[in-house]
Amino acid sequence: MTTNVSARARLTDRVIPVAKSRGNSTYDCVRAFKRVVRLDKVGHAGSLDPQAMGLILILTGEATKLSNYLMDLPKRYVADIRLGEATDTQDESGRILRTGSWAHVDRSAVEAVLPRFMGKRFQTPPMYSALKHKGTPLYMLARRGEKIDRSPREVDTYEINLLEFQPPVVRIEVYCSRGLYLRVLAEEIGDALGVPAYLAALVRKRIGHFSLDDAVSDAEFETLLESAHPGYSLTEAVGHFPAMILSEEQSRSLSRGITPRLHPTKQPVFPARGSLIRLERPDGSLGAIAEMGLGGLIQLRRVFRESGA
Repeated sequence: MTTNVSARARLTDRVIPVAKSRGNSTYDCVRAFKRVVRLDKVGHAGSLDPQAMGLILILTGEATKLSNYLMDLPKRYVADIRLGEATDTQDESGRILRTGSWAHVDRSAVEAVLPRFMGKRFQTPPMYSALKHKGTPLYMLARRGEKIDRSPREVDTYEINLLEFQPPVVRIEVYCSRGLYLRVLAEEIGDALGVPAYLAALVRKRIGHFSLDDAVSDAEFETLLESAHPGYSLTEAVGHFPAMILSEEQSRSLSRGITPRLHPTKQPVFPARGSLIRLERPDGSLGAIAEMGLGGLIQLRRVFRESGA
């Protein structure tokens, strides 16, 4: 049996993929995690609605600095869209606003409209969302009967596939950018088919290189206390950024707050100017996230204390 002290040490500075169950909010999961693991510095990289299931990322220690970088990763969802009814929340939890027949909709009709939602376009965020207006989440305003004007936001859908059609339910898989709302997409698809629709179920399967298959259930956080290598290290978590390896001298300088200059003769091909890179210390731990400039010049975005990889 491991001690709580050693378990907390192994769980510090980690990214933990978690399988959120239906009915729990993301905050419920974070709170339950903290209760079991007893770490002070715990956060997350993006939330899921309580009705949705699937992958969320819990961050500990220095990993909390990675939140925005991980939220920017593309997402993969499986969604069930129910035809025939529209609700005020655009999902099954809401009050039915209108109904309509889906009898004219067949599989070929669904397959014909899905390509319309591919690529970059603008989508208006829903009132029932965690976006804030003057510090108050929109969903709280919506519950009070208030409606706020929302500016459309650009989203990008890389893939959208029909998995199953069992009328009146359409099951799709969507691979998309940050910021796309599946409840809005469900209603949009319904509009394209000429029938009211809402999001009946949602599972998030992937966030970038993180998979639901590797996640711990939100009911089984105790198992993490016995895990030798729980979750992902900082370096592994930002493995999607090109790596620049620091020398011992550069690593020491970085720890003193000095920005290293990368030498073309000591590095592989430089990433493009403006791209984000990860600076790795000689022991493989994450030293910093930086933005690439010209001629080996970089701008530090986030610096991380020295720790094991």
